[in-house]
Amino acid sequence: MGGSQSSRKLSVDNENAIQVSQEALDRIQDQLNARQAEQPQPKPQYAPPPFYDTLKQQEYAAEEAYWARRIENLKRVHEKINSGMHIEYQKTLKEANELFNMVQADKVVNKLPPCQEEKAKMLECYSSNPDKSLLCSVLVNEFNDCVCRSRIAAVSTS
Repeated sequence: MGGSQSSRKLSVDNENAIQVSQEALDRIQDQLNARQAEQPQPKPQYAPPPFYDTLKQQEYAAEEAYWARRIENLKRVHEKINSGMHIEYQKTLKEANELFNMVQADKVVNKLPPCQEEKAKMLECYSSNPDKSLLCSVLVNEFNDCVCRSRIAAVSTS
């Protein structure tokens, strides 16, 4: 029942690996080179077979190519994300500006008090007839009706 060992293997491909900038890689490589230059190289006690070096070089070249492809893929994905975010930002900015301009235009329309024409006619009548104010009663009633209509319109829209 427990006499044999499990031969299962688990491999995980992590596409969201840590991204390292080229500057950081260059600094690390410079530090490694400086340390290697400081340390004296121990003399090997045996000489590895010649095929071992070529095999290792091939493995290193394959690893280097893998990581170069991976970095390029991550750069492309990052550029796609950035371009999408830039497009969404521009679209949102445009919508916000349109809404702001609409609100500003609405405020300009609503800044003028209502019934300016009726008011002007009424004031002109009072100034031309200072002692006969009852002659302007028709214009006063028109102005009053206009003010009432504008109040009702303002209440019904809000």
